[in-house]
Amino acid sequence: MIKEAVILAAGLGSRLQGTLSERPKGFLELGGEAIVESSIKKLLASGVEKIIIGTGHHKKWYEELAQKYSAIVTVENPDYATTGSMGTLEVCASQVTGDFFLLESDLIYDSIGLHVLSQDYRKDLILASGKTESGDEVYLQTNEQEHLTQLSKDRNDLTNVYGELVGISKLTLQTLQLMCKHAQKLKIEKPKMEYEHAMVAVSQRSPISVRKLEYYDWREIDDESHYNLALHEIYPKIVERENQRAIRREVLLNPGPATTTDSVKYAQLVPDICPRETEFGEVMRWIVDELTDFVGNKESVATVLFAGSGTLADEVMISSIVPDDGKLLVIDNGSYGARMAKMADVYHLQFDVFKSSTYEPLDLKALRKQLVDGKYTHLAAVYHETTTGLLNPIPEIGRMCKELGIVTIIDAVSAFAAIPIDMIGDGIDFMASTSNKNIQGMAGACFIFCNKEELKKLKGRPMRTYYMDLYDQYTNFEKTGQTRFTPPVQTLYSLRQAILETKQETIEQRYNRYSMCWNELMAGVEDLGLKILVKKEHQSKLITAIFEPDGKTGYDFNLFHDAAREQGFTIYPGKLGDLNTFRIANIGDIQPTEMRRFVSFMKTLPYFNK
Repeated sequence: MIKEAVILAAGLGSRLQGTLSERPKGFLELGGEAIVESSIKKLLASGVEKIIIGTGHHKKWYEELAQKYSAIVTVENPDYATTGSMGTLEVCASQVTGDFFLLESDLIYDSIGLHVLSQDYRKDLILASGKTESGDEVYLQTNEQEHLTQLSKDRNDLTNVYGELVGISKLTLQTLQLMCKHAQKLKIEKPKMEYEHAMVAVSQRSPISVRKLEYYDWREIDDESHYNLALHEIYPKIVERENQRAIRREVLLNPGPATTTDSVKYAQLVPDICPRETEFGEVMRWIVDELTDFVGNKESVATVLFAGSGTLADEVMISSIVPDDGKLLVIDNGSYGARMAKMADVYHLQFDVFKSSTYEPLDLKALRKQLVDGKYTHLAAVYHETTTGLLNPIPEIGRMCKELGIVTIIDAVSAFAAIPIDMIGDGIDFMASTSNKNIQGMAGACFIFCNKEELKKLKGRPMRTYYMDLYDQYTNFEKTGQTRFTPPVQTLYSLRQAILETKQETIEQRYNRYSMCWNELMAGVEDLGLKILVKKEHQSKLITAIFEPDGKTGYDFNLFHDAAREQGFTIYPGKLGDLNTFRIANIGDIQPTEMRRFVSFMKTLPYFNK
């Protein structure tokens, strides 16, 4: 797994001055997008966490790009005009902490190249292609073991030509350090050393291998002829081949699992690994740390992983947290609150239910009145009631409970990663969510966020379950870096990618996107004369319960569902037995244009016309 990348982007681009104007080479556009931004997107989609860009000529363009992509770190080479690409790599070296991709900023390339390099077992690897006849080839010479021995722009300088240098490599930190040492030794003699020549020198002592893809689509753009070739021949091929690998788009308007990006799906395609290996333990540690950062800090909050659904996470909390001599109050204003009450009943806990409307706001005064007599030690509630789309005022409830000394247990399954949450500030002690809702991962993993002070109080508590015991799972992971039982390996790899994409988009911007989708839905609902269950001012803007058309001939939810599936949309029935509703969610990787298309589809159905 390659977590870092270095892009060399300091060059003058002197052969493209007429085309570039006041831009660096990486900001040449193809398909309406700067080629370096396209490269950044491909790196992020391949699981790269940090992208180090070595800048120089017109550095402000890259500094502005770093404001858009939080993964980018820019490092300036102040001597870019008098040093070669190795000089820029040297200034980037201090930011590199492990294995990394090395790329040039003026490349367009098929993303399969990154996949091939990352999956190859060889640690130091240069990507090569077959003949390009571009007129500016760099030829690679290798030995029988496919180790780099020489390179040149003149093939007559070489005893054999294995392939052409693409400009994408996978290198270890150790090899980078050797390259920097080599460059330092020859700094006076060869001040304009290119990084490729440093790789040749290092490979004599520490072999660097070459991986050839005979028919690989790529182009380095150094002059007008390269740009025209890229525009009219290479770029269209790259787009076509990448589209051929795209997964059929299904827009899930059900309340979870949610629609995912192709990069999240592809993140599951990794070499088989025993999850007890240190490498996978590090993946899980990264996941829990990054999840924690979304809701608090690691000093105050711990995240505990389990294999299972959000319901399992709820049951972990109910069964592990409330002691035999405690008493729980469960807020029930929908199916998921009722589910938590059922769990309390199954475990024979002492509990009462605070029943509230499924579509009207919670009465906080009445809730406080029931809590103040001191008989309750714990309170359980759902942050976002997925039955209807009603958002409960959990921060107010949490702070109220903190004042009264009551431990809070919150189902945030369909709220986390859409709504900003500060666990400690909001008075939340335990909170559950899952990999397959707003975090936009695949189904199969769940997690409980824990206030560490309250979590430690569970020590010594008799187990009610074995597999689902929260404190035992937490302490085992802290000691060993492993879950007690087999984790959902592929699901966790996809969750890692989903976390990276959430960090890039940010929770605030994700909620803005969800809200735009909801606005499109509401405009359509109003045009069709339909009614919603929860008033607009109380809506989460994540899931909407819509009344079925009243008195319309021909309406049947199953027929509506099947017609929607034929258009690539999945919808969900209502979950209120006494009210005829269907639910539309706008969570996951969906865009306002897709919701607009769904509304347009609804308008074609006779039973939705006024």
